[in-house]
Amino acid sequence: MHNSTRLLVAILFFLVTVLGTYVWFMLHKTVYFPKPPAYPHPRAVLSAHEPKDQAPIMADIEILVPPSISFSLAAIVRTRTQQSQEQRPQEYAIVHDRPPRGWWLPGGGIEHRDATPVDAAIRESVEEAGSPSLLPLLTLSPSKTEDGLRDLRSLPSMTHLISLEQTPGRIRFIFRGEWIDDSVVDQNKSSKESRSILKPPPGDDESIEAKWITWDEVLQFRESKRAEMSKSPPPVQSKSHPWLRGHEPITFFGMLEFSSKDGRSVPGLPVHRMDIHGEHNDYREAEATGAFFGRMMSASSDESSNAGAGLTSGRRAALLTHLKCRLLVYNENQQTFAIDAATNAFPSSLVKNQNEMTLKQLVAVKIADFVSFHSEDNKNKKERYQAGLLRMEHIVHDNGKDATLTVFPFVCLRSVRESANEAVSWVSVNEISDNLERRLADAVIGDQRRNKYLHLDILRDHEGRRRR
Repeated sequence: MHNSTRLLVAILFFLVTVLGTYVWFMLHKTVYFPKPPAYPHPRAVLSAHEPKDQAPIMADIEILVPPSISFSLAAIVRTRTQQSQEQRPQEYAIVHDRPPRGWWLPGGGIEHRDATPVDAAIRESVEEAGSPSLLPLLTLSPSKTEDGLRDLRSLPSMTHLISLEQTPGRIRFIFRGEWIDDSVVDQNKSSKESRSILKPPPGDDESIEAKWITWDEVLQFRESKRAEMSKSPPPVQSKSHPWLRGHEPITFFGMLEFSSKDGRSVPGLPVHRMDIHGEHNDYREAEATGAFFGRMMSASSDESSNAGAGLTSGRRAALLTHLKCRLLVYNENQQTFAIDAATNAFPSSLVKNQNEMTLKQLVAVKIADFVSFHSEDNKNKKERYQAGLLRMEHIVHDNGKDATLTVFPFVCLRSVRESANEAVSWVSVNEISDNLERRLADAVIGDQRRNKYLHLDILRDHEGRRRR
C-alpha cells in the first residue's frame, strides 16, 4: 500500500509539472516565438510606373506584402576573346565554399548597395569566384575612356535570366553569365597561368577557390557526392572528396549544356537594364521582350541616400515586393487580343496575400480563367492553347523600401467564345492603346513566342531548404 501511494504521488507530480509547463509556454510564446509582422501597403498606386488610368482602381486595394530577402545566383559560361580552331567543351565556373559547405554556384543575398539583382550577381561572382585583383573594379565607375572600358570588360556579364524562384519572404534570380578568360594550361607545370580571372587557393573569407569545369566533371561531382555522402559519418569536404552543396549546378549547367549541344536558344529571358524616366510609364527600351531591371531615383536624392534606406537583414536588402501579372490573351482564329473593359489594358492581377499565393500560382490562375472560355472543338488539350512568358520587370522604388515584380505571360488560344466573358473586349493589335502592350502583341503575332526562352518554366516555386 505504501508503494502504491508513492506511485500515485509521482504520477500526480508529473501531471502537474506537464500542465504547468504548458501554461507557462502559452503565456510566454509571444516573447520567444513572436508572430511575423504584417506589412499592409498604404492605399496608393503600387508602382510609380503604373499607367495613370489604373490609379483609381489600384488605390482601393490593400495588399499584404511581407518583406522579401532576394538572392542572385550565376551560372557562368567561360568565353574567350581568341577563338580556337579545335572544338572545346563548354566550361562553367564553380566555387568551393568554406566548410562545411561544398561546391556551388557563385551568388548570395542582394544588398542595399546593389542597384539591381543583376549588379548583385556580378558583385557576388567577383567576390566568390574572381581573382582578388578584380575586387577594386567593383567600385570603378563606368568611364568613357578606353582604359576604363577595358577594365570593366574583366568583370562577368549577366546575359539571361534562366530562373525566377519566388516564395513568401524569398526571391531568387538565377542568371546565365559570361566571363572572358583566355588563360591556358601550362603543360610543364600542369597548372593555370596566374592571369586567370578565377580565384586560386587558399582563397579568402568568401570561398576557398573557384575553377572552370566541364559538364562531364559536374557529373563526377554528383557521383562523388552520392558515394561519399552515403557513408556514416560523411567525410569533410576536401579536394579528394568533392561534393555539391545543392542541386543548382546540375540543374542549371545541364540546362545550358543541352541547349548548347542542340543548337537551341538559351533557355531564359535576355537581360536588359530598364531606362526609367520620371514617375510615369515611359518605355524607351529597344526590346519589348526580356527581363528588365531598374531602380527609380527621386529628383531630390542621390544614389547613396537611397541605397541605405528601407528594411535590412544584416547587409541584405529586405524589400516589400509587390507581385503583379499582366496577361496577354491572343485569339488566333480571329487575330484579336483580350482587353480589360474597365482599364482598357491587358487583364492584370496582384498577389493580395503572398502567404497564400505565389507569383507562379497567380499566373496559372489567370491563364486558367481564359482557357475555361476556350472552345471545346479541339479535344487534345496540348493543341488547344500555347502559353509562355514574354517579359519580366523588377523595379526598386525610389524610397528604397519597396519593389514591384511584374510578369507579362501570354496564352494563345486556337478559338475563343468571345461573348462568354463580358469583362473583356476583343480588339486588333492596332487598337491597343498602350505602347508596350502593342509591342508585346506584335511579338506574339510573330514567331518570337515559339522561342525556348519564352516558356513558363522560368517561373518556379522553390520550396527547398534555404541555401543562403
